Amino acid sequence: MTAAVRDEDWVLVTGATRGIGRAVAFALAEAGYPLVLWARTGRELEEIAAEITARHGTPVRIASVDVSVAAEVDKAVADSLAGIATLRGAVINAGGGIWSSIEEMAVEDWRAVVGTNLDGAFHTLRVAMPLLRGHRGAQLVGLASDSSYGSFPQRGAYCASKAGFRSLLETARRELRESGVRVTVLVPSRVDTYFRGKQPGDRPEALSRTEVAEVVTTLFAMEPRVEVREVQLSSIHSSFGPFPEVAPEELTDV
Repeated sequence: MTAAVRDEDWVLVTGATRGIGRAVAFALAEAGYPLVLWARTGRELEEIAAEITARHGTPVRIASVDVSVAAEVDKAVADSLAGIATLRGAVINAGGGIWSSIEEMAVEDWRAVVGTNLDGAFHTLRVAMPLLRGHRGAQLVGLASDSSYGSFPQRGAYCASKAGFRSLLETARRELRESGVRVTVLVPSRVDTYFRGKQPGDRPEALSRTEVAEVVTTLFAMEPRVEVREVQLSSIHSSFGPFPEVAPEELTDV
């Protein structure tokens, strides 16, 4: 396992106020990591920062930012990363999806999905990679999707952007290799979150946010020389991509 967490072991988490990002933030705070949290909603960021500090005593910096906008990312760097020389890790989680056929999808909806999932990842990587290089054994985690492996009807923008994101992370791996930065593509199937207007509890057969967050903290706890390149993660009661191997009903409580 890694050495004790130090004050300079800052971790950046994007999309940090809801769903997987929020769960990851709390899990990393419990493990002792000081956090830099980015999300679009400033009020919710303030609330989560106060709750983390009260519960864990962990330093938290925040920035309200739309990662799809390069200028906002640059401002978030100035607001929340000033004085931080290196990052112990980054979790690129901000994302979204709008389901529509190619023929019916509005151009602005296409741009919104690709802007957050792919452009946002690029903008975040562009500013995070120099800081990750300075911390040998740093851990970069990108939240992809089982939709990045294959295309589905109504998911053109989502599948294309997530497939591009996976490819971008592989390029980041190659460019960071000489610095000893570890890159993990985390590929979950359905997760019981607020995604696409749902509420936690709507999909009890799916992975929970906490289960995904536990995987992320496990990656951070590994020895600096160990790189888990990809994790495919699914509830046994939920399909993964096009593969419908779902456990039978009687295994629900196993």
